Amino acid sequence: MDLHVVMRSLVSAVTEAGTICRGIQNRLVTRDTLTKKDRSPVTIADFASQAVVCRHLQQNLPDIPIVAEESADRLRTPSGRMLLDRIRHFLPEWTVDEILEAIAIGTADPGGQFITLDPIDGTKGFLRGDNYAVAAGLIVDGQVRLGALCCPNVVAPESEPAGVVCFSDSSGHAWAQSLSGGMPTRVSVQTAHLDRQVRFLESVESGHANHSMQGRIVAAFGDRAQSVRVDSQAKYAMLAMGAADVYLRLPKAGKEDYQEKIWDHAAGAHIVACAGGTVTDMTGAPLDFGCGRRLERNRGVIATCGPIHQEIIDLVAKATA
Repeated sequence: MDLHVVMRSLVSAVTEAGTICRGIQNRLVTRDTLTKKDRSPVTIADFASQAVVCRHLQQNLPDIPIVAEESADRLRTPSGRMLLDRIRHFLPEWTVDEILEAIAIGTADPGGQFITLDPIDGTKGFLRGDNYAVAAGLIVDGQVRLGALCCPNVVAPESEPAGVVCFSDSSGHAWAQSLSGGMPTRVSVQTAHLDRQVRFLESVESGHANHSMQGRIVAAFGDRAQSVRVDSQAKYAMLAMGAADVYLRLPKAGKEDYQEKIWDHAAGAHIVACAGGTVTDMTGAPLDFGCGRRLERNRGVIATCGPIHQEIIDLVAKATA
């Protein structure tokens, strides 16, 4: 397996899907999308994104199975047919059968080598018109080897307008390039300011993390701490590009046994590690992607720029004692 070829395919696939998703968000997400609880825009984007990525990867990497979040079964129902018509509006050159077949490519089972895909990570962010990501990662023998993240509403370093694709390569480096094209720029976490400032990233949705406990961790840094809530794996991209220092995702009280899904972290965690950061679970254990569709041997996720990682682990241990 040529990792460089795989990397280029992952980057190309998430870039194509992210461009389509941005068009769907711009055209279908309205001011009252959330108030009316209308999830159809993100559902359309989810399926369109998975179809695009899966077909692209099958054409270029036919021997690597894909483990994705969505299934085509829902689209085979009468109500699903209505969704298919709307999806085809954004994939006008595709037939219905081609869309269904491409989505179904992502229903493989995890094995020794596969690509995991989240076609839209950050559904609420998508519906608010905020951040979301298309995320794909290559997993070999339980370890992430490559990751690619398309974040259509994040700005790349020294780039306008918004839209960034972050990825890791086979040499252990992390890169970012504008969604609109251009040469990639090598990125790395930043640490020189930590004696003055510690920038935290947390999930926007309270259902995704323990905001109370995370608030206590942030408060331990006093005036040095700044906290911003951001949707999706865009948090990993921001950390890798040096725009933040700590990403906390701690399980909620009463849900301590919650197991994170692999597609929610594989790409982003690897990109941060290749940018010089550190990613573990809340106990300091490495993330184990060899347990199927979930991180069954891990609890929570902590990603940092590196030097303060153990301090964060110690604070979490104290808060959960």
